[in-house]
Amino acid sequence: MQTDDMLLWGKKSGWSENLLYPYFADLGLSGTLRPDQRPDMLRVFDDLDSGKFDGGTFACWQENRPFRDETHIYYNQLIEKLLQHDVVFVVLSPRLYIYDMRDPFDKERLREKFKEAADFIPKHVKGWLHPARERAAWEDDEWAGMGDLPPGFICDYDPQSPTYKHAIPYWPHIEKVKEHFELYRELGGEISLFYQHLRLYPIVFPDFPSGTDRKVISKFKLSKFPGGGFYIKGKGTLVSMLTHPMYRGYRAVKGVIRRDGEGNKLQSFEPVIDLELLDFAYYRHAQTDFDGNILERKSKKRYFRDKDAEIGLLKFRIYSDQGEVRVHRESGGVYRIQGLTNGYLQEQVYSAEISCSDVDTCVVNRLLEHAETLAQRQEDIEAYEASAAQVRNARLAKIHQIEQSILDISRDQSGLTRNIGRVELEIEDAKAKGDTVTTEIKEKRLQLLEQEIETLEKERRILLKAKETLEEEVEDDIGSLDEELIKLKNGWDKYNFKKRRSLLNFAVQEVRINKMSTHWISIQVTWLNEEWGTERMYYKRRYGALKEWSEEEKAIIKQHYATMPINELMTLLPERSIWSMRSHVYLHLDLGRRSKQEYGSLNLSDSYADMQFKNEQNIPAKVSYTNWEALYSLKK
Repeated sequence: MQTDDMLLWGKKSGWSENLLYPYFADLGLSGTLRPDQRPDMLRVFDDLDSGKFDGGTFACWQENRPFRDETHIYYNQLIEKLLQHDVVFVVLSPRLYIYDMRDPFDKERLREKFKEAADFIPKHVKGWLHPARERAAWEDDEWAGMGDLPPGFICDYDPQSPTYKHAIPYWPHIEKVKEHFELYRELGGEISLFYQHLRLYPIVFPDFPSGTDRKVISKFKLSKFPGGGFYIKGKGTLVSMLTHPMYRGYRAVKGVIRRDGEGNKLQSFEPVIDLELLDFAYYRHAQTDFDGNILERKSKKRYFRDKDAEIGLLKFRIYSDQGEVRVHRESGGVYRIQGLTNGYLQEQVYSAEISCSDVDTCVVNRLLEHAETLAQRQEDIEAYEASAAQVRNARLAKIHQIEQSILDISRDQSGLTRNIGRVELEIEDAKAKGDTVTTEIKEKRLQLLEQEIETLEKERRILLKAKETLEEEVEDDIGSLDEELIKLKNGWDKYNFKKRRSLLNFAVQEVRINKMSTHWISIQVTWLNEEWGTERMYYKRRYGALKEWSEEEKAIIKQHYATMPINELMTLLPERSIWSMRSHVYLHLDLGRRSKQEYGSLNLSDSYADMQFKNEQNIPAKVSYTNWEALYSLKK
């Protein structure tokens, strides 16, 4: 309503629509954030600095709308910019008031209003509201908005209920929570298998029935399941659920279980999950027991590899319909499709793997082909460059604002330090005169000055860290499209690995690899450029799955290798090539020589599954990869 009312006021005041510049993109963002964290406040600062509004008017609903700045840095920056560019500051509520920065009274009055808005957070919110909420939670066991409820619990909003404002079990969801605990125990407490199983077969929480209080639904934080209901998506949420004390009936307030005056733990309700299941999960993952004592567990020895190893350009974009794709360092780096064997107590197995460099090269070469076509279309280049320039300029504007804030903080710290020196001299003088009242007043002032310096120093350190992050983003930023195409045409090795991956992440939405036969892999790319759409090619790996021969396969080849025609034998062993059969017989079986046969056009490295797949896709005999084909695209 405030935004609409402000625009209406502007038009009634005689300004035409082309003279009104709304800055409403920060709706929903906290006023405690820095200007570089609020897109439109940063835009206000930049537009004021550019002289766009010299002699103009800056209007807002109330003085507390622009900032709640506890550092007192940023609202002072705004006041100085308004003064430098002769911009008046207008507030509309509760009554119209015009602050003219050239009037010292108006300028200081606005500064005091901004200071009141800043003090509202530490004094009213942190000093009164938060403690009152904590008392309601600790003493009366009300939920009081203290964090998110764990899965299986809701807040009772019925004023007529004896558990009004309390967290209560929602039994249809508690049953699903119990299924999670039971599954975890069946998997022997192996958390990685637990994650993997739930990724493939999620336990779905049912939807709330119609008529459920909307406040209950709005505070429910689980992810929506595509087929209806909810499921737990994140690993952190799963571990939090396995170690949450509420399933045991204990309510924790700020990490401490509620207790009575004698220090005994208070139980809000009876446990909703069997204690045996709770203990099995809790003591495997919790850091402390229910009294806050640190749990000593034998930690597993872990071996960490170089996280920056330069393999797998598509690591953050590659998926499969046949399982999870992970990057492994074997053989110079491979993408491995892996899942669980039948019965989730078994180890993880992989269905296929393909060299990282093979997949990366296929996708990069296709990107180059698209880039060559795109390079001939000047309008696309200009649109890209405009978008990229906008991103870069936004980052540079944030850096400029942060640098200015760091300078202002240093200036204010210097002034406060000088004030501290004067106050210390005044304290010594008061002590020498025996004036205890003045001494106490000055010591209190000294304490406040030191606190303010400490607050500014914390903010300065935060700004330095934010500046470092933004500078890294600018350094790793992708250049304009024509620059990137020139670099790509001149050689992929011009980029370091990090920049190559950044470029692919910029161009590719996802890559899907799936095993089609023993050696053939499907590579499907969905580009972020909608006109390129989704494309697919088939690629023949040099090696198939190097898996052990099963007992059934061994029996078949032992019985039929010497006499059965090769075509028939291959149908019985569809995943084995002729070379694979020969090698197995030579190394493991004491069989006589096979009668000489003509193989004709058969490729000795192809399996029967390979031949069937090539026939279905009309792939010529000696082809090792196909051309890219468009599955769908959005043509302009």
